[in-house]
Amino acid sequence: MPDEPIIREKTREAIQSGRLPITQPRRIFCLRSAGATCAVCGDPVPVGEMEFELEFRTAPPPDEKPLIERLNWTPEVRHCHLHPHCFMAWQFERTNVGPPERHESI
Repeated sequence: MPDEPIIREKTREAIQSGRLPITQPRRIFCLRSAGATCAVCGDPVPVGEMEFELEFRTAPPPDEKPLIERLNWTPEVRHCHLHPHCFMAWQFERTNVGPPERHESI
C-alpha cells in the first residue's frame, strides 16, 4: 500500500494526541458505515462501506469512594470509528510501538 507510512504517522499522531487510546477496546464492531469520521485519518468512512467501531469504557470508580457512589456509577462510553486500513495501522502501532511514555528519547 503506497500510503502506509502516511497512515502509520497519522495513527501515531492520533495516539499521542489522545484521540485514540492504545488500550484494548471493550468491544469491536465491524459494520457498514453511516458516514462517521475516522479517528485516525479524519476522513469520513463512506456510507455503506465497512468500518470498525471501537468501544472504550472508563475504569470503575476508585475504592475510596463511598459505596453509594460506586453503586450509582455509570461508565463513560467512547466510540471511535476507523477505516479498515486505519484499524490495521492502529493495531500495529498500539501493539508494536506502544505508548510514547514507554520509549526513552535518545
